[in-house]
Amino acid sequence: MRPHVLAFLLVLLLGPSAVRAEAVPEHVLKATYIYNFAALTQWPPMDRGGFNICVFGDSELARVMQRLAGKTLHGRVVSVARLGSLAAIRECQVLYVAADEAVSLPRISSLLGDAPVLTVSDAPATQDAAVRIVPEGSRLAFEVDVERCRRAGLRPGAALLSLARNLRRPEH
Repeated sequence: MRPHVLAFLLVLLLGPSAVRAEAVPEHVLKATYIYNFAALTQWPPMDRGGFNICVFGDSELARVMQRLAGKTLHGRVVSVARLGSLAAIRECQVLYVAADEAVSLPRISSLLGDAPVLTVSDAPATQDAAVRIVPEGSRLAFEVDVERCRRAGLRPGAALLSLARNLRRPEH
């Protein structure tokens, strides 16, 4: 991600005092990315009052993501939940699945079917998430599975797609 874009996104997430010359902790970067994946994606009409971001695994990321609670996305107030099971995954608009829970991704994909849930993971080489956060040297990058998003009724915006390191497009 371009440095000026990242700084802007961090200011949105954490406020102006968060952007300094020192390195940004990885969990803060991931939280920023996840928030912006959601902001730069179009959802079908929702019948829920809130916008639910769920974290499965990675309790430290869930703690950092709590800073997003109360912010607004797509005209809805954000709530953040750390999930201990898969029972409520269809209540999420964004579901982050930590690498240590990657074994659950095929089951999650099956349980969600074509539900409008943006799945995000940092698990290596997974094809069961719409967005995959990947290390790129000392930075983080991401890949977008456009076909998986389409099947879920989600439309990643042009800005998101232009920043992605890699895109998986529908095969015709």
